Amino acid sequence: MKKFFALSLALALTFSSTVCAAETVVPEKDFSKIDTLSYTAVKALPEYTSNAVAEMDGVRDLPAIASASNLVTEGAQTNATCIVDKVDVNAIRYAQDKAAAVGGAMLAVAKLSAPGVNLVDAQVALTIEGVAAGDAVSVFKCVKGEWVAVDVVAVAENTVTIKFDSEGIFTVIK
Repeated sequence: MKKFFALSLALALTFSSTVCAAETVVPEKDFSKIDTLSYTAVKALPEYTSNAVAEMDGVRDLPAIASASNLVTEGAQTNATCIVDKVDVNAIRYAQDKAAAVGGAMLAVAKLSAPGVNLVDAQVALTIEGVAAGDAVSVFKCVKGEWVAVDVVAVAENTVTIKFDSEGIFTVIK
């Protein structure tokens, strides 16, 4: 029954969410394969099918974070998608420490990548639950063990658009 419920949620998310990397039609015969793949990737089914991160070990009430499709590179919108992956508990604690140091609260932390994409003048729109237009949001990237500020291009309802010049671990602080 739990698998059926999880699968129902995954399919609902796949077909109705605006944060999906691409709409995917999964034949019924492949449901068990998707379940196995999501388990192998250490993601819940909805996370695996929607390129999102919604739950992490040791963190409660983490807002879901996902990449909107159509990454901007070289000043033009493309059909490329930024991949959003979970990080380990050490990275979570490190991001929480950075949030405390700047007097804010960590909204999200994730590893962002875009394999095979030229990230010249790239921007990515991250969908993050609970962000409102006009919120003071800071984004930092871990570079050689230090948090470096990332330019925030725009903050809109449930969306933070940032400059994205290379893959790495990013944290969003409100």
